Amino acid sequence: MKLNKIFSVIGAAVIALTALSPLAASADLQQPKDETLQDGAFEYESIDGGYRITNCIATIITEIPAIRNGVPIIEIGDRAFAGFTGISDLVIPDSVTYIGENAFYGCTSVKSLTLSKKLKSMGEGAFANCTGLTQVTIPDTLTEIPVNAFAKCDHLETLDLGNGVTKIDENAFYECTSISKLELPPTLTEIGSCAFGEMLSLTEIDASKCDAFNFKDDILTDSTGKDIYCAVSTIEGTYYVPDGTKSIKGGAFSAAAAIEELHVPASVTEIGDGAFSCLFTGEMGYRSLLKKVDLENGLETIGDHAFAFTSIESLSLPVTVEEIGDGAFMGCYALNKAILPEGLKSIGENAFYNCPVLRNIAVPKSVKSIGDHAFGFVPSDNDDFEKLGGFKMSVFSGSEGKKYAKSNSLSYHVKDRSLLKMAFLVLCVGLALAAIVFACVLMSRSRKRASAGARKAMKLEKEKAEEASYKKIIDGDEKTGDEKDTDDTEEESED
Repeated sequence: MKLNKIFSVIGAAVIALTALSPLAASADLQQPKDETLQDGAFEYESIDGGYRITNCIATIITEIPAIRNGVPIIEIGDRAFAGFTGISDLVIPDSVTYIGENAFYGCTSVKSLTLSKKLKSMGEGAFANCTGLTQVTIPDTLTEIPVNAFAKCDHLETLDLGNGVTKIDENAFYECTSISKLELPPTLTEIGSCAFGEMLSLTEIDASKCDAFNFKDDILTDSTGKDIYCAVSTIEGTYYVPDGTKSIKGGAFSAAAAIEELHVPASVTEIGDGAFSCLFTGEMGYRSLLKKVDLENGLETIGDHAFAFTSIESLSLPVTVEEIGDGAFMGCYALNKAILPEGLKSIGENAFYNCPVLRNIAVPKSVKSIGDHAFGFVPSDNDDFEKLGGFKMSVFSGSEGKKYAKSNSLSYHVKDRSLLKMAFLVLCVGLALAAIVFACVLMSRSRKRASAGARKAMKLEKEKAEEASYKKIIDGDEKTGDEKDTDDTEEESED
């Protein structure tokens, strides 16, 4: 009986311990009342196939776990580590297949990064603004580097793109100003706008293993040579874009800040976003030296911020240009003259904003849309918009230019002539010519003895009268924005 009792007690103890073992195993990962899983360093949520880290709650960490409670960590959520500065050597465990948007944005303390060997995709801006990062190796499993993925990692020096990337998206390595050499993977087929924008130390691109792109004479183009994607920083002085080029892609020449004079051939129809823009205000303090631009007929579109912050002094756009993008020439502090062609259809927001010496602009009648603060404005002391002193517009009655001037209370004058006044002018000129002919006939018949001096004096007097009449007609058709606008309806109907 005693032996049976002993065995019963031992059995009960074993059963109790067995029942408690799952609790002991799960003590590492607790579930508070708000349903958030956490272990003191990270917060998690359960997803198909494992856990996702949603937030780092520690101040310092040495590693990111690969497993918790026998369950793998397979994802790092959006902004999970954003702004975290408690780690320098970041190793993403091989269990992770996805890294969310801005997951490590602004982790300025991270110097080295080891990505998961099984990583399949990343969200936009995953490692953007990691300013301390010096080296990155992309695993072969990652096929697309997303928008802004490593943007503004300005201390990044060593970049290995792996052998699986097919697409590098917009701004992926924008302002990675310390990279001097790029080697394109053989799988790469697509490069987005400004993917390599303002890589101001870039001197060499190796595209020898990549059939889709070609690097020659300091520029990276597609295999046909028609589209320019990137120019290295060694280009300087006067530069002629090669004949046959069709488009200059976004950010293509943003690293070539030493170009002073640019010639674009008639074959180019499009200049992309930020193509020649350069205003890097970091430790190196770069600014584009571009002063003179020669654009030939054939160009149709100038993209957003295409020439922003350059040193262009004078601008004459070809008659084929139809669209000027947002901020296309903003911050061009030396720009004092801009000739916009008839045929231009749209002028984007801030297109000529903060061009302090551009005091006059003539807006063609063909323009159908003008964005906010397109011209006539500079920054105020509190970073707001204020009108540029002495700025004046030349516009057509009933035009979009006039509407822009009036809605922004900018000084303007109307320069077009109505059909009625034009007809009157033609009639006056015709009558004057007839009078001259008639006078000449009379002079030849009845004043053959008149001196040459007298005839010359009469001719000059007639020409002076005609000029005064012409000027009176033209001046009568002009009206400044400071005058009352009582005849808008009449002007527009006459047009």
